[in-house]
Amino acid sequence: MSEAFPFSNSAEFNEWHQGITMANRNNIFCHCRSCQYEWIDSLYNAVCQKCGSQDVEYISCWQFPDD
Repeated sequence: MSEAFPFSNSAEFNEWHQGITMANRNNIFCHCRSCQYEWIDSLYNAVCQKCGSQDVEYISCWQFPDD
């Protein structure tokens, strides 16, 4: 593997990716830029539940500090 790839093999990469997927489940903070509605979802391409806009900002909740 190349030095730019931080995993020694594809199995390690797949395990890491699955961990991120699990961390994101029901943990993606969504903010609608159109109507300012905010909610938690599992999808990065969620549509606003209030106004139907696709102009939504997504942030993984696990990126926020606990304190």
